[in-house]
Amino acid sequence: MLNILNTLNWRRCLQHAAALTACLTFLIVGTFTSWTSPTLPKLEAADSPIPITRDQGSWIVSLTGVGGILAPIPAGYLVNKYGRKKLLLFTALPFILAWLLIIFARSATEMLVSRVVAGFGVGIVFTVCSMYVAEIAENSVRGILGTLMQLLMNLGSMFGYCVGPYVSYTALGLLSALFPVVFLGLMLFMPETPHFLLMQGRREEAEVTLMRLRGRSNRQDIQEELAGIETALLQQMKDKGRPRDLIATRGTRRALVVMIGLIFIQQFGGIMAILSNAQDVFDITPGSSLSSSESAIVVGGIQLLASVGTSSLVDRLGRRPLLLASTCGCAVSLAIMGAYQYVHLRTDVDTAHYDWLPLGCVVVFLVTYCLGVGPLPIAMMGEMFPSNIKGLALSIGSMLLSVCFLIVTKLYQVAVDGLGSYFTFWFFAGVSAAGVTFVFFLVPETKGKSLENIVLELNGAKTGKQAPSVEPVQVHVSTIAA
Repeated sequence: MLNILNTLNWRRCLQHAAALTACLTFLIVGTFTSWTSPTLPKLEAADSPIPITRDQGSWIVSLTGVGGILAPIPAGYLVNKYGRKKLLLFTALPFILAWLLIIFARSATEMLVSRVVAGFGVGIVFTVCSMYVAEIAENSVRGILGTLMQLLMNLGSMFGYCVGPYVSYTALGLLSALFPVVFLGLMLFMPETPHFLLMQGRREEAEVTLMRLRGRSNRQDIQEELAGIETALLQQMKDKGRPRDLIATRGTRRALVVMIGLIFIQQFGGIMAILSNAQDVFDITPGSSLSSSESAIVVGGIQLLASVGTSSLVDRLGRRPLLLASTCGCAVSLAIMGAYQYVHLRTDVDTAHYDWLPLGCVVVFLVTYCLGVGPLPIAMMGEMFPSNIKGLALSIGSMLLSVCFLIVTKLYQVAVDGLGSYFTFWFFAGVSAAGVTFVFFLVPETKGKSLENIVLELNGAKTGKQAPSVEPVQVHVSTIAA
């Protein structure tokens, strides 16, 4: 966090405030993700006000993915019609409705419906937020501002882990419902992105907005950046943004492969299964001096601190080194976790002296996950695609995230019950190990590059770090109409 504060230029505080406000949507997502960890043990208990079975509990965890699958496609279309800001504002509505359904739920069915409703908000957030942050941020701080998404998501998870075990699930829902209300009030005062305004032909407004975001009072100071955005938009929007355009060029094909690969590595590396079932993970291997709920709190705190540390490295070391270190760390820690659980559960070896190992492995996993695999795939999704297909590409990415979330969280409990927790963690470790090779050979470096030049380099062009200065041109959204 100190590193983020050090990067602040108070003349440009609107840029940072807008990114932080947009990323509050990820804090809301974090509260929904962690809500199940302290709540499911209460609902599955004999004295539960809403008795649920273990199978119903796994559905409550995973059904957020259903809404996340359905929402991104319309969001990808609407984001170019109504704007990034309006779509982000809209996410507050399904989140508030979902929390109200939880607060007043009287059956397991109502709980399940609430999670689907929340999923609609999650699907829009993953489609739009990274796009908004990437388009308002300067090249020099885009990486740091992009890590705010994971940082705020971890903060939301920490809230659930710390508060959830000590209050009723309705009280936790009521407190959590305040976050989308606060986000709605703050986001009303934030600007639209210059990219969208130029796509709408609103050049004067885009110019003023870019001046405010960059903390400039002289129009000449932002003309080069504005002209670079206009030129790139004009070139990118010659194509209509249809599904086939996702594979029309070398650059879009490579970006699509990188996006899909990073999402698979992130989700099938087990993160959402572990976070959504944090207390259950530690109940599997009892004996630690900490209770399962206390271990979950420790995990949340470590994860939050690790996210803060990542912000100090992403624009110094770059994306590729962090992703390589992250996938290596995840693979090793998960493999050791699986080995410990195999020895503890399937052999007669006394593991009493190693009761610290499960918590230690999960902490190492989360620290290394937050170093790269956690924040960077989402941030890079908003960097790699040209504007004419960015909405469509991020819609597909968001849908894929939700599909993977649904599969992993639903099958996690099935795999643990049927194959053993050790096998499950070894599978997660194998995915992370495969991720090392994928990152090394296929993932590009985007540190310090403009969005326009990232697209050019993915297509094989040799570029500098700044877009060329050209005469202003106007681009209108009608050029991307299907």
